[in-house]
Amino acid sequence: MVLGVLRYGVLPYYDQKHNAVLVPGPYAASASARALHEAAFVADLHADPLLWGRDLRQRHTRGQMDLPRLRDGGVDLQVFGVVSKVPALLFIASLRSPTTWFRPREQALAQAKEFEHLAENSPLTIVLRRGDLSANGIKGLLALEGIHALEGEETALEEFHAAGFRMMGLAHFTDNEFAGSTHGLEKHGLTELGRLLVPRMEALGITIDLAHASLPAFWGTLELATRPLVVSHGGVTGTCPGPRNLTNPQLRGIAKNGGVVGIGYWKTAVCDASLRGIVSAIQYAVSIAGIDHVGLGSDFDGHVSTPFDTTGLPMLTEALLAAGLSTEDVSKLLGGNVRRVLAANLPE
Repeated sequence: MVLGVLRYGVLPYYDQKHNAVLVPGPYAASASARALHEAAFVADLHADPLLWGRDLRQRHTRGQMDLPRLRDGGVDLQVFGVVSKVPALLFIASLRSPTTWFRPREQALAQAKEFEHLAENSPLTIVLRRGDLSANGIKGLLALEGIHALEGEETALEEFHAAGFRMMGLAHFTDNEFAGSTHGLEKHGLTELGRLLVPRMEALGITIDLAHASLPAFWGTLELATRPLVVSHGGVTGTCPGPRNLTNPQLRGIAKNGGVVGIGYWKTAVCDASLRGIVSAIQYAVSIAGIDHVGLGSDFDGHVSTPFDTTGLPMLTEALLAAGLSTEDVSKLLGGNVRRVLAANLPE
């Protein structure tokens, strides 16, 4: 009885409330914008639908994405984040195994299994190697949001790689044994273990994500990196001051590294959570980092409110064109830049 109330009452309510869509669809966009959107490779660097225990094969009226809505939004590649330090109640309410309730490692590996099961029972292609980027239909890449899920064991990296993870954030909301978080108590840089892990991640073809990383960890990773890095989802201080929005030197650092920054859609990322606010943040990032180093990082279903769900992405294409960007530049922003970076990092 209690589990039923949690699963079918509390969890949907919490999901609906905390993953709100400020302006529900359907959304209008011009024929020319839709044509460009459909022709482009569209990629989103970060979303968290795996967290909520929804059947992503079905179209839902709550939350911000699922496979039918990804298809309607013209998305070619979605990076699926795995949050691995989750309140136990959320895993209990979604009727996951008790082994996952209190251990970040088990929470992360359980979501990887669910992702694998989703791909086995839907047209979704999991991106494990470079060639998978060219598969037909919707593609999904699995990302770990915070390597605290390794629980301090560097040898666990291979286990997570085998489970399908091809992107990893060094930190999430807390410092860990490898790197500091911008939200952490100490906000320290890379530890000795962290410095050992960076080249091993690169060798395995895992893209390193600096979203949520402390400033010392951010710059320490840039010094070590030999492959392009990403900041999967966030904003820029030039349009929205905030503790983890990127400064101009950080934007230039990512550009020099050859990486890409994903601009988010929620209030603390862009301050103005609207199409106008998102486009303004993208334009500013381009003005500092250059057109080849900016992309999209929605954070859909990441406990944020967004101005549209994933079916509204053609509106963003139209807004970018209306801002004066060329069709070539819009194609880079929609996903061309992300594809280039992932192709450089993924194994053959």
